[in-house]
Amino acid sequence: MTDNLTIYKQIYPSQCLKIAALGYRSVLNIRPDAEVETQPNSSDLATATEKANLAYHHLPFDDERLSMATVEQFANFYRSMPKPILMFCGTGARAKLLYQSALMQGLL
Repeated sequence: MTDNLTIYKQIYPSQCLKIAALGYRSVLNIRPDAEVETQPNSSDLATATEKANLAYHHLPFDDERLSMATVEQFANFYRSMPKPILMFCGTGARAKLLYQSALMQGLL
């Protein structure tokens, strides 16, 4: 999306060292835990990102519950997290919606 933010699909703990090697400094997970059986949970991703020296935040939401509070919290995380940030959800669609919502509200 920008030099500071990449939007991506589901990542896995085993990828966190590679993500750091690619130059990312933060990971923002917006996927709720247990959406599907095969996805890693947030605590496993938090452990893996810590081992890779990446900042990590979990801001879970689904399309039906996107609120202004969620958009504002995303904007706060975006401003405070080391850049560049890799933000992900299941397919990348919700992550894109969240980013665009923050832009449209003038929060970024």
